[in-house]
Amino acid sequence: MSAKLQWVAYALGAVFLILTWAQIHFRHIYLDHGSIRVSRVINHNWVNIKLKDVQEVTVSKYRLGFIYGGKIYQFLMPLNSTIELSNIISETQKGIVK
Repeated sequence: MSAKLQWVAYALGAVFLILTWAQIHFRHIYLDHGSIRVSRVINHNWVNIKLKDVQEVTVSKYRLGFIYGGKIYQFLMPLNSTIELSNIISETQKGIVK
């Protein structure tokens, strides 16, 4: 009985890993007229984020996090993309302050 249970756990773990990889690998982020559009694999609704309303941007090596509309968003992406997107957000917000 316990051997069958282990296979179920391994199968669920493998499905989780595959879905997590697909969600990160096939996601697209588009910059469009002062907003970010993020496509997702599992949920086909796009996330539309206006850069001027982004608050509390935090950047670590491969993660970009911020608050938008009372929700916390965190994105895993390559290092150069994280740096570039955080610079675009800060430039957009500086342009609003001026």
